[in-house]
Amino acid sequence: MRPHPAAITVFVAVVWVVGVLLATSSLHGTGARDVGVRASGPEGPSVAELAAGTCAPTVTNPGGTNNYVPKAPWANPLGSGFTVTGTVRDEACRPVPGVRIQVWAQTATASEQRNRTSVRTDDQGRYRVDTDPLVAQFGEPNVHVGYDDPGPWRRVFLRNVTRDGDTGAQVDLVLSP
Repeated sequence: MRPHPAAITVFVAVVWVVGVLLATSSLHGTGARDVGVRASGPEGPSVAELAAGTCAPTVTNPGGTNNYVPKAPWANPLGSGFTVTGTVRDEACRPVPGVRIQVWAQTATASEQRNRTSVRTDDQGRYRVDTDPLVAQFGEPNVHVGYDDPGPWRRVFLRNVTRDGDTGAQVDLVLSP
């Protein structure tokens, strides 16, 4: 039995529309920032902002909670070849030590549901997660970083994009009550 010609036409039209949307969109996900580590590096808060204590709170972006699972395991490293780093601060730009940060991403060896971990920030509010290189999912490689610890701050979840070949991502968070 052969498919009806109208069904083939509809299928081709849908594939064409999806292709055009993917090809003409620079960031597939509202609010996603490019945080990939390249020769130029990502831009974080300026020294003047930090000195003035004017850190703006991080706001959860659409897609930030995709594939989120509470209480990700404490497993670091997840692999090698890609490093996610960042600093967690409060609104006065002070480092926030000892909070749990969750990181999850799609790699060639594991899905977002399986490639996830929790880490604690150090005394300077820094965290680091090593994983295998990211692979494209829905248009481009991306990494999720979240804060969901019980405590005085609001939960924050980000979906950030990188580019093929990036060796890491820098994702800083500013927590607010």
